[in-house]
Amino acid sequence: MSDMENRINLSAYKKEMRDVLQRLVKTMPAYKELRFFIKCVINRYLTDLEKNNSDIVVIGSNIPEELVLVSGKMPYWILGGSRVSSMWADDMVPRDTDPVSRSGLGYVLSGLAENSLILIPLVSDSTRKLAYVLKSRGFKVHTFHFPPVKDAQTLMEWRRQYEACRDAVSLHLKRPLTKRVLQKSQEQISRAKKQIQDFMEVSENTLNGTGRMFILGSYYCADNLSEWSVQLECLTERLRKEHKHRNNEKSKVLLLGSPVYFPNYKVPFLIEEVGLELFLQADYTTLSMQDDLGLEQMQKEKAADIFYRNDTSPAYVKNNSLYGRIEKLLTEKEIDGVVYHVLKGQIEYDFELGRFEELFEKLDIPVFRLETDYNYQDIEQLRIRLEAFSEILNQRRYARFGKETVAM
Repeated sequence: MSDMENRINLSAYKKEMRDVLQRLVKTMPAYKELRFFIKCVINRYLTDLEKNNSDIVVIGSNIPEELVLVSGKMPYWILGGSRVSSMWADDMVPRDTDPVSRSGLGYVLSGLAENSLILIPLVSDSTRKLAYVLKSRGFKVHTFHFPPVKDAQTLMEWRRQYEACRDAVSLHLKRPLTKRVLQKSQEQISRAKKQIQDFMEVSENTLNGTGRMFILGSYYCADNLSEWSVQLECLTERLRKEHKHRNNEKSKVLLLGSPVYFPNYKVPFLIEEVGLELFLQADYTTLSMQDDLGLEQMQKEKAADIFYRNDTSPAYVKNNSLYGRIEKLLTEKEIDGVVYHVLKGQIEYDFELGRFEELFEKLDIPVFRLETDYNYQDIEQLRIRLEAFSEILNQRRYARFGKETVAM
């Protein structure tokens, strides 16, 4: 690309980020404690990408975090939520490539990771193809293979993969990753995840769904995880003192399926626009952020083993960890319906849907499958279908509350 094309692309990218940020800020309360998280996102997404000087770049969110915090600073996480950056990879991948992979590839091709070690967890066909493309382009890539089933034999393979990733990071940083160094990283992560769990509980009825998603997502934008944890604790205390509760008359939905990454908030925005409450998001990235390995547990069991047992990524033929987590959520929380989000090209989520539909039917919870991509041409069609789903949930909710009122 010419310098002029690069400037035009970067301008469109920054506009995409600013537009979504402005929309988000308008829906959030005017708490000074929120400024830190907004600033984290601005500093990550609205600065020139080529100024990134991270030693380690991680594509996706499935690498055990203690392995990537050992450099003393946060790695650069590429989650892949930008419609504009996905267009930067148009000449490199087939048209049916899923938008998350396209967006992640676009980020790397922009010059983001020229001197970095790129870690790629192989959790789908798309990530395997992405790793091949980047290796063939001369990038320094280390892949982390996820066995498709969980048993005693694959646990041994997982441990080998963990050690191989540890060695690759150590070689790149040119220093050994001692047990003490990894333990310090694990302690830092554990503190952050305890704060996340507290925040999720306290904010359940005080912040809207997109606001909570945004704050959680800023975890991957922080330069200093310890500072991020302190700031989240301050925000949680503010919410706890406010004692404000949002309107609970709306039907509450659980968002499942393909992960939603900033700035592509098309689906959560639309859910709230049609009058539903986005109560929880429970994709594998969000769930992994709330998985506290537990310092006491790590004294009895290897952190790698705990991570593997809890992992809910789409790598597995039968995703029992994800199924168990969702079943527990649906039985413990008052959820009226499920929006099952599938990004075009991410067929691994459709394989899971059939099994989940049986669970939803057993619990008498309606489900709406929503397939889309990062473009906005289908927005009105999706709105009509979501409005119809919202009407079904509202009618069920009114009927249920009506019966409870009569019984009283």
